[in-house]
Amino acid sequence: MPVLMVSDIHFLDGYYCINISALKYTFPQIEADRYVNIFLIEVRDENDKIIKKFAPFKEQLRMKILNIPGTKLYYICLPTEISDKHGVGQYYKIVFIITKYDNKPLANGYIKFVGVGSEKYQKLFKNIGIRLLTLLYSIDNDTLRGAANYVLNAYRKLKNKEIEDSRTWLRKALEKLEEIFDYEIKVSKDESEEYPKYICKLIKALKNFVNYGGPHEGPAPEHTTKFILYVTKKLIEHLSYSIYNKVISIDFNKPSNSNLCKEIKKENQNDLQNKNNF
Repeated sequence: MPVLMVSDIHFLDGYYCINISALKYTFPQIEADRYVNIFLIEVRDENDKIIKKFAPFKEQLRMKILNIPGTKLYYICLPTEISDKHGVGQYYKIVFIITKYDNKPLANGYIKFVGVGSEKYQKLFKNIGIRLLTLLYSIDNDTLRGAANYVLNAYRKLKNKEIEDSRTWLRKALEKLEEIFDYEIKVSKDESEEYPKYICKLIKALKNFVNYGGPHEGPAPEHTTKFILYVTKKLIEHLSYSIYNKVISIDFNKPSNSNLCKEIKKENQNDLQNKNNF
């Protein structure tokens, strides 16, 4: 997940640059000459008046971290076309979201607020659509990113009251998550060897939940779809966190001999057949 930061803008060597020294203080591993991926949220003038609001996650900027030699000051500089277009000035304040540092999530598993006044933007992340966009742009794993994109589509359909279409996209997301288990997975000593099996069982349970009952009217389908969407999003976050922190490692060069999720499906089918035989 990302960092939301509020900071000052300084004019340095012909560019308007954002002071990210507080970010360096919070995350000491940050180094100069590395890159961050950011999305601008808003710009305020020296009197705290909003001069520009940006649509969250509309345009991603990849910016190099600069350090003033002999100091502890770190900056990222806005492209001239952006600062000129929006009338950015000295000592203005800027609000932005950092999704990645050095091509990796900076605050994986949670949202970090950095800078004076940043906490007041917490309400921005109460919108599950924003959280899904954040998740989509923070994830490194292609399979998880694909699943997150499907969940975002499901959310959009749900907002439009297209419940069955939303459930279809959720089904696609869960099927995408099953693809992880097409490859060899190693589990760290900090986690149970049964971890992949339980994740597959959870995916299978969610798929059964999204499939049960067939199409029908009333509030129940919308309510349960919201629930499945939320749990699926949290599952993607959890898997992203587990991969990033090496709780599990996936070797995409080594296909698995058998997909655990498909084995569980066979187990369920056998159980159902045994019940029908009684």
